[in-house]
Amino acid sequence: MAPQYDPRLASPRTRRYRIVVGIDLSEYSDIVIEHALDQAARHDTPELHLLTVNERRKPSNDELKQALWERVYPALETFNAYGTDWRARLHVRRGKPEVEIAELAAELRADLIVIGQFGLHSGGSSDKNLPNRVLQQAVCPTLVVGLPIDADTSPQCPLCTVIREDTEGARWFCQDHGGDRRADHFVSPMTSWSGGALLM
Repeated sequence: MAPQYDPRLASPRTRRYRIVVGIDLSEYSDIVIEHALDQAARHDTPELHLLTVNERRKPSNDELKQALWERVYPALETFNAYGTDWRARLHVRRGKPEVEIAELAAELRADLIVIGQFGLHSGGSSDKNLPNRVLQQAVCPTLVVGLPIDADTSPQCPLCTVIREDTEGARWFCQDHGGDRRADHFVSPMTSWSGGALLM
């Protein structure tokens, strides 16, 4: 008869910072992984749990496990060159993504969930409500990663963008777009850190 596990006899360990990373295996997964690794790098002993959720009978879990490994391996290999005391584990689950992500985070007592707002866990689906459903189910802080700036489809006035950059935010709009918006848009001067005081 195998001995029973007694948690009271376990040696004390440092509590690792646990991050659950929802990955849909789309081309945008790399951006989500990059943000998760950025968060992991901010902690001494991070533990990454990279999860993909199978909502259908096919492909098989073995196929998804291989696809997940191929997606995350290059990023983890790069991270390994800089990180020292970190761990990673791959998870493939069947079910609804928002439920499985939240349940894994709860089971781990995760400190953070990282998901994308785009790729959506069903191989080409365009379910834009998934991030909201994950946020409703989440048991810990959740980082929702947006598309990079060059993939952003919201049009902005190029002149307004240049003015914001050149004035470091002291001016927000160009002459054409300032108009009545100046009255509705207050921007304080940039703060300087001075022992916690806000300089105006």
